[in-house]
Amino acid sequence: MDFSLVLTLALLVQGTPGNSRTEALTFLSNVTQRYSDARSYHIEATTERTTSNELSRSWQKTLLTAVVAPGGRYRYEGRSGYGSAILVSNGTTKWDYHLDEHQYTQAAASAIDPAKGQIIPQEEFVLMEAKHLVAQIRDLSTRLKSASFLPDEAVVLDGRSIVCRVVSFTEADFKAVKPGQKNEETVWVDKSRNVVVKTASRGDSHIFLAGSGAQIPILEEVTTVFPVVQLDEQEPESSFSFSPPPEAKLVASFPIPLAQTPPNRAPEFVGKPAPEIRLKREGKEIPLSSYRGKPVFVEFWATWCGPCVGLMPELKKLYAETADKGLVWISIDNDHDASASAAFTKQEQIPWPNYHDDDGSLGQAFGRDGIPLGVLIDPGGKVTFYSAGYDISELRAAIAKLGPEFSSVVAASATKGTAPPKP
Repeated sequence: MDFSLVLTLALLVQGTPGNSRTEALTFLSNVTQRYSDARSYHIEATTERTTSNELSRSWQKTLLTAVVAPGGRYRYEGRSGYGSAILVSNGTTKWDYHLDEHQYTQAAASAIDPAKGQIIPQEEFVLMEAKHLVAQIRDLSTRLKSASFLPDEAVVLDGRSIVCRVVSFTEADFKAVKPGQKNEETVWVDKSRNVVVKTASRGDSHIFLAGSGAQIPILEEVTTVFPVVQLDEQEPESSFSFSPPPEAKLVASFPIPLAQTPPNRAPEFVGKPAPEIRLKREGKEIPLSSYRGKPVFVEFWATWCGPCVGLMPELKKLYAETADKGLVWISIDNDHDASASAAFTKQEQIPWPNYHDDDGSLGQAFGRDGIPLGVLIDPGGKVTFYSAGYDISELRAAIAKLGPEFSSVVAASATKGTAPPKP
């Protein structure tokens, strides 16, 4: 047989490098779509995270469980070295149990989660990770423009050897890359069930020095294994019930030691000109100062921030009351990837523009120590309200002081009523 014909046939079988990268991304997209389509799921994960540089090294292990079924039923468990908690709902009642404190709360399942106190107890952080287990897998492919296949490999979980297809990607495969970002990730997919059983990432990161904002480089390595992955399978009702241990005590709310002394950077900004930032989206840049002559409200938030999401229904109502009076609304998200906030704003029909803080510079300009952070700027460009973890009534009162056209905003707060977000 002619050698050129043999070579041509070989290329057709193996695929060109370009096609191979497309096939890998298509394969990964099909796998993650299963997670998006699932109406119920039971996922358990173990994550090990190591951060290091030439002078330090730290290691953390987290155990996570997420069980979700129709009818508002769910069970989230998170265990870590900085706190452990369980959140359970049978669709009527929900229980939040802090294992280390031996305390739990009980409330109607329709209540906002987390509770309206805007500071989140430390134990709740690990519950957030559990709640985002599915999103962690679902969003893998949405961040990418290409990917690569590696040779098949066996992963051993709980004594079982699982043959996997392996997909890899680096910063060159991402749709958007933060300046200076170097990252590589690998995903192992069970060939027999088409579910993700392991992920690993390795990338450059940094920590900020308080005050100066100087950055110290660190290497972050994260490995997650998924010993249990069940999509659209029947889950026993016992998963959605809670029987408090004998030593557990029912409390109205959990103690939050930091609630009395939250960071307060308002004096640094209130009464002073707002920092100049440039808002970037779809290839366009808009200086914040271009809105001079109009009052502006800026909301710093993220989809992984429970209080931020909990505020959104009330913010949407406030927007409807103020937008036609001239108040400009802007939100700036602190998500790992812009696709997460874009999907949320589309699903929740957020009517004002949202900008992704690619490198953290927008939040740094406003001294963002925590979110939600609300900043109100008057028509002259001065900050009149600055509060992290604010209550909606505080924002309403601040807006009412902008001028007589906004005076009705405070009165409207007495009749406000919004549906709570779904867990």
